[in-house]
Amino acid sequence: MYKTKFNKIVISIIGIFCFMLINACEDVIPSDYIEQKFVEAYLIVDEPIRNIVLMNTQPVNKKFEYSSSLIRNAEVKIIGDGKEFVLSIDTAGEQGYYYSDSTYLVKPNMQYKLEIRIPGYVDLISAETTTPARFKYIRTSDDILYYPKDTIKLPALDSFKLEWEKVPGISFFILNLKCLDTLEYGKYLVPQTDEKNRRIEKPWNEDWMFKETTNLGLIPNTKTPVVWMSFKWYGKHYVSIFAPDTNYLKWFIQNTIKNQYDPLLSNMKNAMGVFGSASAARDTFFLVKNQP
Repeated sequence: MYKTKFNKIVISIIGIFCFMLINACEDVIPSDYIEQKFVEAYLIVDEPIRNIVLMNTQPVNKKFEYSSSLIRNAEVKIIGDGKEFVLSIDTAGEQGYYYSDSTYLVKPNMQYKLEIRIPGYVDLISAETTTPARFKYIRTSDDILYYPKDTIKLPALDSFKLEWEKVPGISFFILNLKCLDTLEYGKYLVPQTDEKNRRIEKPWNEDWMFKETTNLGLIPNTKTPVVWMSFKWYGKHYVSIFAPDTNYLKWFIQNTIKNQYDPLLSNMKNAMGVFGSASAARDTFFLVKNQP
């Protein structure tokens, strides 16, 4: 009898211990959310000031809505080149803030400061960038490229090779390969036709991948081949090389390699995000279908 009572006591103690252990191991359901301000802004040398995006962050347990997260009533200005540029909001679209005088182009080797004041937000959001020097291509693509007929066994040869000038203070460059028109194809031919564009099917590409028409790559030197597998669509393309400042480069690495935000790699004060700059060399070409 005593043995039976003892066993019951031991079982009870073990049950209580297990219950406490299970409860202690359960994760607390995340319910607290603190909204933060987010900025994504780049200045490109020899281009107008535009696409300065200011947003409120959104909780991860709700559907993300880009348009509703945009902050449209802030005072946004950029200071540099002996001027103060007061920016306007793009009310017709979702491109953020821009400078209304599009004849002003961002200058190379120039320091610019971003300042943002939001009604009801006590902190001044700010950041600085110094734009890189201009550079140009030494070697680029032909005006017309012909995609190989055999898309399963692509040739070992690359589609073309790029080479560009060195930029002082820049060690890493960003390759940007972009299809400019995923719909029209024949209107770029001579003579023009009504033929529509189509995407380049590959076994590893899913449907969502074609919604992003740009392919990006980090290049640690001033020359690179462009492989056939880089292309998603036929038709007219941009091939651009960006020389990023330190801020832009750190942001690019976070997005493409780390896949998470690191405040230690951001130059923004009192907000998340980046204010960076780059100079660019650009060229266009037309990629011909491998079959009608």
